[in-house]
Amino acid sequence: MGTTLKCDFMDNNTQPKPLPEKVVRRHAEMLEDLLSEFTKLVVEEGRPADVILNSHLRTHKELGSRDRRFLSQAVFSYFRWYGWTVARLTLEAPAACLLGTMLETAELAESFQYLQARCTLPETARPIGERSLEDKCSTLNEWFKNQPEFEPLKITDLVLSDFSAVVNPEKIEACISDMQQRPPTWMRSRTDPELLVEALADREIESRVHDHITAAVSVESGLSLQHILAPHAGQFVVQDIASQCVGLVCAPQKDGDWWDCCSGAGGKALHLIDLMRQNGKVLATDIRIPALKELKKRARRYGIRSIRTQPFNAATDEPFTKTFDGVLVDAPCSGWGTWNRNPDARWRTSKRDVVQCANRQLKILSNAIWCVKPGGILVYAVCTYTQPETEEVVMNFLDQHPNFKLDPFTNPLTGEMTNGQMQIWPWEGPGDGMFIARFIKDEG
Repeated sequence: MGTTLKCDFMDNNTQPKPLPEKVVRRHAEMLEDLLSEFTKLVVEEGRPADVILNSHLRTHKELGSRDRRFLSQAVFSYFRWYGWTVARLTLEAPAACLLGTMLETAELAESFQYLQARCTLPETARPIGERSLEDKCSTLNEWFKNQPEFEPLKITDLVLSDFSAVVNPEKIEACISDMQQRPPTWMRSRTDPELLVEALADREIESRVHDHITAAVSVESGLSLQHILAPHAGQFVVQDIASQCVGLVCAPQKDGDWWDCCSGAGGKALHLIDLMRQNGKVLATDIRIPALKELKKRARRYGIRSIRTQPFNAATDEPFTKTFDGVLVDAPCSGWGTWNRNPDARWRTSKRDVVQCANRQLKILSNAIWCVKPGGILVYAVCTYTQPETEEVVMNFLDQHPNFKLDPFTNPLTGEMTNGQMQIWPWEGPGDGMFIARFIKDEG
């Protein structure tokens, strides 16, 4: 999963000073220089936009916080609307970026106003960010209808054609509509969530505690929470609500022994230990050693000593001889459920990638079963909603391993009972799209 750059916090009572002309001119020139290069790296070479942008910022220390905010907004707006602005309307990169910004804001910031004077768009073009996606599509069709060889835009132009081949047809337009909006940022409170709410209110930041998951607190995206809540650093973890659901479905018992076999930087491993009130053990493994090092740092920061880490390839390495009360397979996936946060990702993936992910996921599940105790729990999770990686993986797994069966659980978001599997659609959090299945192993 990519990480979107966060904007520096600004006190709501402070009115920003107008930017000098040399600053807005520099912003326009930066876009003209960077967007074409970024397009090549993302669309043609398949590199994540946030990684490219962070690398650029690290090598240009002269760029200040307002430059970073501008570039972050511009780059991600550009890729969010790329299917209309570049692929269909064939706009030059700066004009495409400007139009993308108009589609998601009610008022242009100064740097984009300056850019508007340098770009050629229809005279009627103006910010329409408050409108629905259907209205935006109709409006663009009206604005550009006199363009030579113009063909009306469709909502499905905002994704590659492979999208409809692997997503539930009834959910396609809802998924696309949702991915054109930035989701809120979610935190998991490790103490009383009201303490977080009060701390945010002191900084005049609105927040919301989820109706059913009372440890989940959301704020608008783009805030640097590590800076804003520095005095409360040990009280919360930035973790999407769909990811929090995974830990709640695992529901580890006190003194439990769990294996998180694709842990990454360990957000779910930390959650498992917190759910066990520090009375339990978690083995966290991953193929990426830097991610495990980051997990160790995070665990120390939170005063957690009961997570062990070990490099391990869950798809190919020999299974451990040890068995666990529960195994979490948070498997590598296509990541389509995160496209609202990583808009460039839709232009660097395909149906082929989805099928390859599904094959690997089934291998990981089949490898992990040897480490589940009789009567133990196996939880499968992927941050996507493609059918090959979700319901088809579950169906194939159950066909191959009759000593496992689905284990019904309560949907953490609604309190309703499931049949042992659930698809979280991005608008339901709102947050990431996530699929979760819980299996139980026969006692025999």
